[in-house]
Amino acid sequence: MYDYSNTEEIDLSFQNKTFYGIKYNNDTGKLTVEVINDGSPVRFPSEGIVRKTDYKAWFWTKHTVQFEWDTNPNSNLLMEII
Repeated sequence: MYDYSNTEEIDLSFQNKTFYGIKYNNDTGKLTVEVINDGSPVRFPSEGIVRKTDYKAWFWTKHTVQFEWDTNPNSNLLMEII
């Protein structure tokens, strides 16, 4: 078990970065990108348990990221780092 009382062991290298979490709703076909940069907690999927509301992918970055759909008929999601 992790000892949270020893703060020297906690990795805070992501503390000044923005979290981007990508979710996909199988029932509606809706893709959402959740952006968290206010210190709110992030709930990751549990190992071996996949829920509909879990992130499918996620990352942290210090850069601003912009998403948009490609105009190509195949509609790819484009990600641009600004």
